Amino acid sequence: MTAPAPARPHTDAAVTAIQAAATAQSSQVLVGRGQQPAGSGWQGEPGNSDFIPYVVVYPSPGTPDGSVADPMEYLDYRAQATCVAATQEGAEAVADLVKAAWVNALLDVAGRSSYPGVSLVDRQATRDDTTSPPVHYAVLEVGWRTQRA
Repeated sequence: MTAPAPARPHTDAAVTAIQAAATAQSSQVLVGRGQQPAGSGWQGEPGNSDFIPYVVVYPSPGTPDGSVADPMEYLDYRAQATCVAATQEGAEAVADLVKAAWVNALLDVAGRSSYPGVSLVDRQATRDDTTSPPVHYAVLEVGWRTQRA
């Protein structure tokens, strides 16, 4: 019996897709895995300096699926993107960038074929008043199914 596909290469592909979309749009959006990326956020005194928007990717370990003949053929993989900016419009723009990178896009994972990404969660940009000054968050989650190539 074969082992299920590892999730980490899927996460690598999801992060790379956002970074490529940011580069293509000449955007300063930075991407972190499970934490705020270095160099993002306020660049000096909060509220009185530039804010570099960012995305934090929270991956799932994936769920194997298949048939009796090959029970590990597929991996149903999901990733959440928390998009952060100083303004509501900024958080929405970062979420749009992530959607462009993930929704209806294939994950480029070696040895796997990918179905297009499907939007599972798309929460509106909201203001977080627990920080001073406030920042804005938009959260989305996308799922892919990959198959042994």
